[in-house]
Amino acid sequence: MMLTSDKEESNVPLRAVDGAKKQIYSPPESLPLGWATDIILARAESRSALAAKRIRQLIDESGGSLSCSPAKECQTFQVNLSLVSKQFKKLYQMTMRAYSRRVRMRTAEKLLRESNHLNVDEAARALGYSFTSAFSRCFQKTFGKRPKRYQMQQIRNTSSEIAGESADKSDSVLQI
Repeated sequence: MMLTSDKEESNVPLRAVDGAKKQIYSPPESLPLGWATDIILARAESRSALAAKRIRQLIDESGGSLSCSPAKECQTFQVNLSLVSKQFKKLYQMTMRAYSRRVRMRTAEKLLRESNHLNVDEAARALGYSFTSAFSRCFQKTFGKRPKRYQMQQIRNTSSEIAGESADKSDSVLQI
């Protein structure tokens, strides 16, 4: 049983339910059928892009540490981890894991270059590796050298630069 409203200008259909009149919702005809889906997907993509950017920031701040948790960030933004992973790859042309490994190896390189007293085991632990062998393999894959060899080479380069600077200073003294 279809009823019309008391107002003539309204064309919204009403129906009788237990003696009461209730409006039936009908979507506007001017909008395309998938408009709501498009809006929902755009919002989800926007949230996942924000989450991906935040995860990259966290990875950068932690030096690529394994303690960084993308899953927790996804919960904060209320988005699916797989959606954020796809968005991360779309934005940065690499997976979150590859980006984290790259940042971690850059941090490892800096640690080994700047800390003569730090051994490879301590560097591995500082970066969150449980096994030094896993750290060493990853470092060699990235830089083509084992971490200890890289560190020794950096020490030699630094000491030869210092020796070169002191030789330059003695030459300048002689020229005066």
